[in-house]
Amino acid sequence: MLSLFATQNQLDWNGLIHDRFTSKYKNLLDAADEDIESDSTRPMDPTNMDSFATKIANVLLEKLSKKEIDLIKEQMDDDTALREATEETIAGLYVPSLNDPSKPEFPPRPFYEPRFPASNTFRIEVPGFTNVWLKDESTNPTGTHKARMAWEVLIKAKRYNIKEVSLISSGSAAAAIQHFFNLYKVNTKLKVLMDHRINADIKQSLRAMGCEVFETDLSKESLTGKEIKELTNNKEGIDITYREILDRFNDNYYDWLSYEVLNEDPAYCFVPFGTGDLFINILIIVEREFNNRIYRHDPRFQGDIQKIAQCNFMGATTRDANSRMDKLFSYYLPSLDDYQFYINSLIQNDRIGNLSGILDLDENFIEEALEISRKHSIRCEPSGIAGLALLLQMKEELPRDEKMLIINTGSTIYPGKGN
Repeated sequence: MLSLFATQNQLDWNGLIHDRFTSKYKNLLDAADEDIESDSTRPMDPTNMDSFATKIANVLLEKLSKKEIDLIKEQMDDDTALREATEETIAGLYVPSLNDPSKPEFPPRPFYEPRFPASNTFRIEVPGFTNVWLKDESTNPTGTHKARMAWEVLIKAKRYNIKEVSLISSGSAAAAIQHFFNLYKVNTKLKVLMDHRINADIKQSLRAMGCEVFETDLSKESLTGKEIKELTNNKEGIDITYREILDRFNDNYYDWLSYEVLNEDPAYCFVPFGTGDLFINILIIVEREFNNRIYRHDPRFQGDIQKIAQCNFMGATTRDANSRMDKLFSYYLPSLDDYQFYINSLIQNDRIGNLSGILDLDENFIEEALEISRKHSIRCEPSGIAGLALLLQMKEELPRDEKMLIINTGSTIYPGKGN
């Protein structure tokens, strides 16, 4: 138990000896090597974020190429050193810090001025409520929260000299990644797999930016990473559609944004839910800070963990392929059941409010949400403002005066297209 605590649930006694002290204290192992239960068969604590991430990875990272396996191993070797580093320069790319709020990394220099928080949060007027706030990610480069993920992809692409990257995208993620690849003159090729029904102008804009765009019918079947690479003619690189290759613990793409959200101490938090990356990232950070409440919080955390543990986190999504919220619809989301299980385990263990969950959004509330956004000069699209629409949908069920936080994930700005 002490070993698990000292290593934040990553190593039991035998694991600790093997990892740190094999040469000196091998005789202290509890059993012979062949008798030690492997990580893949050891029961996992469902409320532990590392166990959760491992479970997700085991489900999705099937049939990996040797290149992808080698990359994950390299990241594992780098993890400790990277966490301890205060700053680093990667092939000319300057990363001020991993978690020092006085040295924020986003939006990145020298093209932008980093700050923490990187986007503004302000009060908005919503009929029937007195305490609604909106975090506006539309001010990010390329206009959405995906710019934060793209920055992390850029860092990994340069650090590990990745030649090709494939992903399924409806446009926002691909535009953000290619934007940073172009800005920092990265030679990594971005290969984007899109549903053939997506607007032709979006595909053309991505091609103009430098993306290699491939089309298919995404409704036919759920694709593995290997199949995505084959469909995008990716022979030398990796697929990042399911993120675990570049973000093994599901906490890196949006960790700074997650802390910005939690520092607001909301009673209710409404988040657009498409792939679920942002929503789950926030919950993983919630659990981490709850577990660290006695030991030591991350320096970026400035909120009240007792308030956060009572906050209801609401993911707004749609199952309608013809929805105006096109960025929130996915024909297949392989990890959805695991996400639901994880959310339920957090509720049961009093980490988050018991109303938390992923909710289907009625299309009828989108127009009212857009109208409120226009009155406040908030740049958004139906998918990005889905959290506000969900608030309106739940109006009769929610308290009038408690703090409501809406995350506007923005609207993609394509070069030459304005909004």
